[in-house]
Amino acid sequence: MTILLELFYAFFVIGSFSFGGGYAILSFLQQEVERRGWMTTERFVDMIAISQSTPGPIAINMATFVGYETGGLLGALVATLAVALPGMILMTLFALCFFHFYERSGTQAVFKGLRPAVVGLVAAAAWQIGKVAVVNGVAAGITVVAIVLIAKWKISPVLLVIGSAVAGILLF
Repeated sequence: MTILLELFYAFFVIGSFSFGGGYAILSFLQQEVERRGWMTTERFVDMIAISQSTPGPIAINMATFVGYETGGLLGALVATLAVALPGMILMTLFALCFFHFYERSGTQAVFKGLRPAVVGLVAAAAWQIGKVAVVNGVAAGITVVAIVLIAKWKISPVLLVIGSAVAGILLF
């Protein structure tokens, strides 16, 4: 029962501070699961790959995987609910008063301040993942090709994931 309470608390906190979406919280999530000894860095990066390859938001997929790994099926359910609950509560509250406050200059200033912070969070997550995932020239090449394909030609992420998996099979 203790692990279920730990999972709920940890993922509720993570979900409460996941401004900018799932990718923005990856570094926070990584620190938390490693600090608690739930996963190694290598296992965490593998779970990111799986989470990215399965349908659904990456934060919820990661919570489900970590929860399952540490607490079985019930752990997966608890972690998934815990990471999603703060967003559901906040979005319900925001939806109730969003249009009333959105046009105010103070609200616009908050959004302008949050945007660069979210970019920083996503960049930090990319850096942390890159340190583990880009281990040789082949992996670095796949990374560069993926960035170019997405940035320049807007290649579908589905095709990119499939192509990267095939490249991994052929090159590793």
